Amino acid sequence: MANAPLNGIKLNDLAAYTEIVTNEPAQAISEYGIVAEWKGGVHSEIRTLNQKVGGKEIVKDFRFQVGEPEELLGNNAYPTPQDYLLGGMAGCMMVGFVAGASARGIKLDSVNLTIKGNLDLRGFLDVSEEAPVGFDEIQFHFDVKGDATQAEFDEVIAGVQKLSPNYRTIADAVKVTAMKA
Repeated sequence: MANAPLNGIKLNDLAAYTEIVTNEPAQAISEYGIVAEWKGGVHSEIRTLNQKVGGKEIVKDFRFQVGEPEELLGNNAYPTPQDYLLGGMAGCMMVGFVAGASARGIKLDSVNLTIKGNLDLRGFLDVSEEAPVGFDEIQFHFDVKGDATQAEFDEVIAGVQKLSPNYRTIADAVKVTAMKA
């Protein structure tokens, strides 16, 4: 089986897509979007917009709820915005780790990624100029089992840190602008 998956990744398909975007850079552009609808209090519903990859529209209609714990005026019914932020980072890093390990021929038995960060809510509440608004540090740890050495896993992790779009978006300064209605 020429394209048998390794860790669920079809390496021939990955190589073919890599060749396409190398030869046709416009095919590498992926556009994302969401719409947030306020539901009352600190509860919002997020709806994904259709995604475009290389000009091809991918129909999406996913919805998820965002809230806060009681201590932050919510009812603890939904994950917080920070849960989704860290979860989005983790999901992207996991894709990069599994794809990177697979490209190196590493068979994975299990991969767990823990990401943590602390917020000083005095910044959000604007009661202290000393308190940052947002995370001042995010830490992560991969716990991996598979047929590679720790040094080989560390090389894959270094690749994730270099190439994961969500990791890079958070680790690097990114320009955020308000769109005109």
